Amino acid sequence: MGLFKDLNAMSKQGRAAQANMNVGAMIGDGLTKMQAANEMIRQQTVNATMAVHGVATTAVVASVRPTGQMMNLAPVVEVDLTVFRGGVPVPMTHREPVQQVYLARLQPGATLKVKVDPADPASLWIDWTSP
Repeated sequence: MGLFKDLNAMSKQGRAAQANMNVGAMIGDGLTKMQAANEMIRQQTVNATMAVHGVATTAVVASVRPTGQMMNLAPVVEVDLTVFRGGVPVPMTHREPVQQVYLARLQPGATLKVKVDPADPASLWIDWTSP
């Protein structure tokens, strides 16, 4: 008899949980997260193209802000940079996941090697492996 009593109690708990569930909000939250993931994947594709075809230059870190997002266990950050395009300083904000080992390089005033797309001024790739 104890088994059937426990099953009945579990069934009541399941119905109560289902009644309190907002399926529409859960779907909306899932879609928002999927769109953010798709955007990050698109950016990673752009980064791979920039690594091969971009024009090498330097950038100076002005400031860094965490976004609260993570991708592949790497925090996503927004970095305000001064990028030198043909010797002309251009302010730019760049957003990407940064592996934990490279976060220390994002100090204000630090110089980073980057590659830029001459056809798209908003495209930037940071070369994390170069000192």
